[in-house]
Amino acid sequence: MIHFSHYAAAFNVLGTCYLFSPKDETSHYAVNFFKTEGFATQWPCKIDKQLSQKMTQALNIDLSALDKQWSDLFIGPQALPAPPWGSVYLDPEGVLQGSSTIALSQFLKRERLKVQTPYPEPSDHVGLMLFQAAVLASQVRESALNELLVEHLGSWLPQFSHQLNRTTPSPFYEALTELTLITVNACHPHHSKINHNE
Repeated sequence: MIHFSHYAAAFNVLGTCYLFSPKDETSHYAVNFFKTEGFATQWPCKIDKQLSQKMTQALNIDLSALDKQWSDLFIGPQALPAPPWGSVYLDPEGVLQGSSTIALSQFLKRERLKVQTPYPEPSDHVGLMLFQAAVLASQVRESALNELLVEHLGSWLPQFSHQLNRTTPSPFYEALTELTLITVNACHPHHSKINHNE
């Protein structure tokens, strides 16, 4: 049986790591949670020991170094090696705010979900989508949660993961994205699994 409150907490932790700098007070809890050796026992789905060790060890670096990795991946100023927006992977033009972003916005409106962020991010940013998943899980809105995870997030998460692994020497964010894929898959076991190798 799925414990939706546990998944809501997990999606919040994951979303925080993507959306906020490791130096931001908002992300201190999430980063410190992954530093604890037993974090895998508190996770809502099974994580193999290799991945949990990889995450913990990847955080055994200076916070400034981790912050630089986060900035290089999600802020710039250079071109982002693995853009964290779904439309870049889903839309043929590979643009921001593409037709897939419009479809997501219509879904969010239908489900009465408001994207609240201090940043001017498109709604299909991986961190924002994980926050929406957390809201739906906390409200046990299983059908809407499955739709969000399968159609709007899971449809591009493997490509994002592949691009990140291929272009970025960031052990923590690589492991974080692997954990995100595992968690998204585990939260909708009655649906076909999202292919890690697409």
